[in-house]
Amino acid sequence: MTPPLIFVVRHAQSEHHVRGVSGGWTDTSLTELGHEQSRLLAARLRSELADTSIWLYASDLVRASETAAHIAEQLGVDPILDARLREHNNGVAANMTMADVHARFPDALSCGIDERPYPEAETAREFHARAGAFLEGLPEGGGVPVVVSHGGTISHLVSCWLKLPAESADGIGFAMHTTGITVLLRQPWGEHVVERSNDVAHLSGVGGWVGLGELVRVVG
Repeated sequence: MTPPLIFVVRHAQSEHHVRGVSGGWTDTSLTELGHEQSRLLAARLRSELADTSIWLYASDLVRASETAAHIAEQLGVDPILDARLREHNNGVAANMTMADVHARFPDALSCGIDERPYPEAETAREFHARAGAFLEGLPEGGGVPVVVSHGGTISHLVSCWLKLPAESADGIGFAMHTTGITVLLRQPWGEHVVERSNDVAHLSGVGGWVGLGELVRVVG
């Protein structure tokens, strides 16, 4: 049985975001903007969870652990680093520029759920199972879990929470901006719902996320 309430947040802006480098297991630090985003995120969580006992979990990749450190300072808890919360294992594509990734692996985005998009990478099914194993391993009592992870991982965590099959990862996901807050809730009668998704109100006026106007410009 999983906890009835889980806060899931994406890490703040990282160096790979601004240097044109692939994400995944590329291990980069936060930018200065990323640290500011993290401070705002931490203050937001403190305002919502100040009187609540929490467990703080984070991916052991630097960008997530640095984001979690800001939260830990505000909430007075020690983060528990867990490799299962890492972004997709992108194998040899880690640390490559996005231009090189697209040039060397042009078919990566169209591979099936049981295919490896890059040599030494994990499949989408393996990624989904890893996220599900983390959720199932959370203690049910003792506090509200606050989980700091990555965009792709959070998409799988949400899918697992909603009990969607691994096949749901094929072409479908949940958009997550930097420091976006997603709240997973189990109703008293047992229904798993998403109470809130990708909430970035704390970033208003700071930047580093794609607002509705920018989305309209990009797709329209």
